[in-house]
Amino acid sequence: MMSLFEMECKKTARSILYWVLVLALLSVVFFQYDPAVESELRRTGDPASVFYNAPGGNYGAERSSVPDEAMEQAMMTGATKLLMYNYRSNSYQYYPFGYVKEKTMSEKEQAAILRYLTELTGLTEQGLAGAADGTGNTNIEDIPISGDGAFILEPGKGSTNENGQFVIEPEDWQYVPNDGTSPETPEVPGGLSDRQAVEDEAASSETLPRANDSLEIQVSFERFKEIMEEVDRLIGHNSYFSWTMLTLYYFGNDMEEAPVTERQHREFYEGDRVTGAFARYYCDSISSVVLFLPAFGIVDLMLRDKRCKMQGLTYPRTISSAKMICIRYAAAVCMAMLPVLVLPVKSLLVLMRYCTVNGVQADGLAFIKYTLAWILPTVLLMMALSLLVTVLLENHTAILFTGLIWLVGRPSIDKLAGGNYDLFDLIIRHNTLKGYGRMMENIQMLAWNRIAISLAAFALVGLSVLVYGRKRKGGLIFGNRKPAHNHRLKLSSER
Repeated sequence: MMSLFEMECKKTARSILYWVLVLALLSVVFFQYDPAVESELRRTGDPASVFYNAPGGNYGAERSSVPDEAMEQAMMTGATKLLMYNYRSNSYQYYPFGYVKEKTMSEKEQAAILRYLTELTGLTEQGLAGAADGTGNTNIEDIPISGDGAFILEPGKGSTNENGQFVIEPEDWQYVPNDGTSPETPEVPGGLSDRQAVEDEAASSETLPRANDSLEIQVSFERFKEIMEEVDRLIGHNSYFSWTMLTLYYFGNDMEEAPVTERQHREFYEGDRVTGAFARYYCDSISSVVLFLPAFGIVDLMLRDKRCKMQGLTYPRTISSAKMICIRYAAAVCMAMLPVLVLPVKSLLVLMRYCTVNGVQADGLAFIKYTLAWILPTVLLMMALSLLVTVLLENHTAILFTGLIWLVGRPSIDKLAGGNYDLFDLIIRHNTLKGYGRMMENIQMLAWNRIAISLAAFALVGLSVLVYGRKRKGGLIFGNRKPAHNHRLKLSSER
């Protein structure tokens, strides 16, 4: 049995489709996860960083998840400033399928946004437009996972091009951490802080509100929500101005960018023991990849015999249907999980070294525990679904089928903060280094979810065994294809 398992693993490793999965995981780790870890480690002195140790234990104040007047005012001010920035650059971001997309508005849509901004701020069109030429293309890189602050224009930087436009290059901006005293400057998704939205070039119009200026909103909170609903409709599904996103980033929760509280500090160092927080974030980063691409490997493995015209030899072998299916399934799952377990080793070593130098107790098994608990059940289910469809139809329909599941089966945006689980969530989201306590409060539902997903996967594998067994006996034949056992009879007669 072990020799057959090794043979199936080697077949998987030789598959081009398997390496599509590996390259996708590498891209996520290389371009998203590893830079985020390095960025957070560079910010250990930032009061908003999870690593921060406050002198004298003076951490940030806890904020209630129940909105009050101050939170509502912060939301209106911050969202309005961001909308002003988007309007001036005519670049709006939204999440149609869980991934960020940029949208450029038409002239009619821009006019509608202008009317809403005028109603919100009381400013004229000239005041809203300012003199922001050139800033819409600014590309700010290396934004931390968590943390407050602003990118401000260094004195004397920027230049005027031949068209008379004031142009700012990315290197002209300087990141200045916030001291944590202002509740109105949380970092928004995508790496653009509200303060950046109003810290423009030195030649900005005097009528444009500055980061430190007070922006007085001219409408009630109820009218503000109505305007944001219309703005979200103009931009697209799950824009930064949807009610879900606004509450996620402006009302009290662990995704808000504010000085770390004593509770968050204790949860990070005592509950997560540092590495646990990054293991969760790693699983969140690769969650969309493992919801789709593992299907490629099992489909290619099951169709290899058909491509090589080996069905007449594999069907009549003495090995049982259960053994054949289970070994192939186990080989495909193990090969899919191999890069998932190996890729975070670099960041684990970096974090362990940090903990050793600073005398912090770390959890060396955190990445193994989280990947096996959060990622493995999803891989099991998606491969089991693909296995059943491929055994039944003997074509690549399973890839299309799992692609549809990828589109409709991912949790909604409001689950990004973690701790909000349903029994049949296919993947677990936790897009923050904080929130250990919220996860533990709902750990029972999380456990039931992972158990239910795993049991469903094993049930599908059992069904695949039954289908495969019927096909070996000449049943469940679709189209005009002759049963595989007829090939065996023909070979015998020719002899």
